[in-house]
Amino acid sequence: MGSETRELLLQGLLVTVIGMSLVFAALALLAAIVALLIRGGGTPDGAASLASQPVRETDRNPELTAERARVAAIAAAALMSSAVPLQMEPPVGPAFEHGRTAPSWVTANRAIALEPWSPPRVESE
Repeated sequence: MGSETRELLLQGLLVTVIGMSLVFAALALLAAIVALLIRGGGTPDGAASLASQPVRETDRNPELTAERARVAAIAAAALMSSAVPLQMEPPVGPAFEHGRTAPSWVTANRAIALEPWSPPRVESE
């Protein structure tokens, strides 16, 4: 191994060690910041006490629950109606095996595979 090659390898190793050290230092700093935020940024006492109490069945309002169910049903119906188009007739396209209509990907691939045709040009003299 020549001295130039050895010098290049040492430079590459040094750059790698420095780069990886910086990456792990940044990760350690980020972990320390997250730990400080978790330790110091707790929930207020009122929110913590409300979150720790279980919801009893007597606390629920049956009218409110029924209203939420109606709203959820309306939202689900609106999303489902726009999600899938209703096709009462098969799409128009080239015939596939035994009279079935070809899927759209077959039609698209056929269109891509065909080269555009134009009539030969007549050169004028």
